[in-house]
Amino acid sequence: MTFLKYIFLFYSLSLSLNILAQKQADTIYNMEDMRSDFKYLHKHLLLNHPGIYKYTSKENWETIYQNTLKKINVPLQNVKYRLILREYLANIKCGHTQVIPSNKSLKIFNKRIHFSAPFKVAFLNNKMIVTENESNDSNLVKGTEIKSINGNSAIAIIDSIYLIQNADAGLSSMKSFYGASLFQTYYMAFFGEDSIYSLNTITVNGDTQTFNVKKKVPLKNKVKTPKIKYDLLNQKLANFHICKGDTQTAILKIKGFQLQNATKLYNLAFEQIADQQIKYLIIDLRGNGGGSIVQASELISYISKDTFSYGFARGKQGLTYKSPFKQKTIYYLSRVLLDIFGNRKTYNNNYNYTFDYNNKSLKKEKHFDGAVFCIIDNGSFSAASFVAAYAKHKAKAVLVGQETAGTESGCYAVNTPLMELPCTKNFIRIPQYHFKHILPIVDINRGVIPEIETVINSQTINSGKDVEMDLIWKLILENQN
Repeated sequence: MTFLKYIFLFYSLSLSLNILAQKQADTIYNMEDMRSDFKYLHKHLLLNHPGIYKYTSKENWETIYQNTLKKINVPLQNVKYRLILREYLANIKCGHTQVIPSNKSLKIFNKRIHFSAPFKVAFLNNKMIVTENESNDSNLVKGTEIKSINGNSAIAIIDSIYLIQNADAGLSSMKSFYGASLFQTYYMAFFGEDSIYSLNTITVNGDTQTFNVKKKVPLKNKVKTPKIKYDLLNQKLANFHICKGDTQTAILKIKGFQLQNATKLYNLAFEQIADQQIKYLIIDLRGNGGGSIVQASELISYISKDTFSYGFARGKQGLTYKSPFKQKTIYYLSRVLLDIFGNRKTYNNNYNYTFDYNNKSLKKEKHFDGAVFCIIDNGSFSAASFVAAYAKHKAKAVLVGQETAGTESGCYAVNTPLMELPCTKNFIRIPQYHFKHILPIVDINRGVIPEIETVINSQTINSGKDVEMDLIWKLILENQN
């Protein structure tokens, strides 16, 4: 009986703590603290961001600063304050510059049960299209266009998200992909949470529907999905396989360049490609948000038909702002390593580094000399857009898909330490290097544009067809006949 009493008390206490956590609101900051942090951010951003004046002049920055300061005129919840900072930072037009909530805000957020929108979407030509239904209503099928949510028009929601979504060169490709990826979080930040979402929709067939949806209740006897066994060629972020049959094609899909044993993976993959006399290689970079430039450039060394180079540049000063010890240590360590291995030269009042892949660096023994196809989309960013650009210009690959999220000429990244705002304790991720693609191209502030552009719409999402892969298979089969 005593044992049961303790169990009951423990259960009651847990329930009470959950209720308290659910009622705990986001931190509210006073105007003076937020303004102080914003002034601190503006001052050190101008000193540290390598691309601060690429798209926005000094005069315009002063105007943006003053207009933003006027918006901080009342006490605000942290989430609303961060939205103001996001809109301000979006003017840099750098996809690597980000706002990160304070540790306290994250703890409050993670303790609460959230009634986020029970569906995922894509933004296509200013339309909101359902890509995944997590609701209790089977009417909400993939490909459905949402016209409004709880009275908020889809166009207004998309415009609000685009206003705060950071993007290289302000590219709509990046804004659409990553804005849609974070749709559920952004919607909560702008419009709050609801247990029921009222939708006005247009079906794939063009019919108008209005209905309410709410999140599915989890099944008590949930079927356990078998654990996936990963190995070197089948990782969480990468998969390599050679297609069966007589197509003589290999597919390497990379979701992010944070691979386990990337060198061994490439070595084994291209060894199999050579042994089996593969003629066609498909590199799939869709949704790849980037990662290690070393892993990315190593992949290029297996397929490039020519030598290649890339470079970094940074200002001479170190960090002028407060940063967590680990972040600061990594930053200064990267400077030391670049000074040792990066062929440093000084011009334009910057330290400039270059890395060259000469004939000795190219993987001659297992080098692939066949036809390369590279699939890209609006989610191919940072190191993935680097691979796409070099595959296009150095490997003579045929690019299929949509414009990348990262610009063809390079970006601002490499090392991105966090700035800690003194009062609100939010963080700002600020890149410290200009990463340059050394290619014979003109910088027109665009992403890597494919030779064969595919169209994604309600019908293709509803069908679930892999438009890009189907198109490549058609090209390969036509070439064989």
